[in-house]
Amino acid sequence: MSNALTRAAHGLSLQEKRLLMLAISKLDSKLPATPQNMVVEVNVTEFASAYGITSKTLYGEAKIATEQLMNRYIRFRHGKSETRMQWVGRATYKEGEGVIELVFWHELSPMLFELERQFTSYKLGRAGGLRSKYAWRLFELLMQFKKTGYLKITLDDFHHSMDTPKSMRSKFTNLTARVLEPAIKEIRLKDGLKVTWTALKKGRKVTSLEFKFPVEPQHELFKIDKDFIDKNARPGESYEQAGKRLKEEAKKQTK
Repeated sequence: MSNALTRAAHGLSLQEKRLLMLAISKLDSKLPATPQNMVVEVNVTEFASAYGITSKTLYGEAKIATEQLMNRYIRFRHGKSETRMQWVGRATYKEGEGVIELVFWHELSPMLFELERQFTSYKLGRAGGLRSKYAWRLFELLMQFKKTGYLKITLDDFHHSMDTPKSMRSKFTNLTARVLEPAIKEIRLKDGLKVTWTALKKGRKVTSLEFKFPVEPQHELFKIDKDFIDKNARPGESYEQAGKRLKEEAKKQTK
């Protein structure tokens, strides 16, 4: 996704977030942003498998999530102005088939297709185990800076990105107790990412937040596939030998 989409306010429930991110993961961002390439089908059994869900009410929950997506929108801030945009232009739950069809809103195409710079990516499996929408949102923000392991964000922008209610904006202790600490605890527990945070103040007022975490392993930042091995193999090395060496060298870069 584009960084702008990562930082926008989403207003999604956990199930809606799961459904949308699974659908986005099925898009081929290298394809042109044509109407037919904006259509995605998700099977409910596929949805359950992706997130390890065993609920007996899964089909009903998936249907509700599909219906609710038509009422959800993204809020983008531009200085003092705000733009609202829908996630999907059409959402269909095929009764009896357990199939969901989503058609992404056409104005989202630059944020989902042909991304050359300023984009955020992460493996869906890493976020899939998170059970809190705040933990997932924070994880996305951190992944925008996975190459540096450092994020500094104003408190106002953080509230916007996390879509926190007014009750959490009046007192910083509310944000700490209900969003920051639980989200970081869950990310550390479920993903293993050792995140630390600091509140930055101007006088006695908290104005920004600073997050630090280990730089993502280099072997995850590029794909060691056949083309990469062909380009970096040494003379006389077999394909298997070169692949093993390159993977070991990538792991050493993170130590």
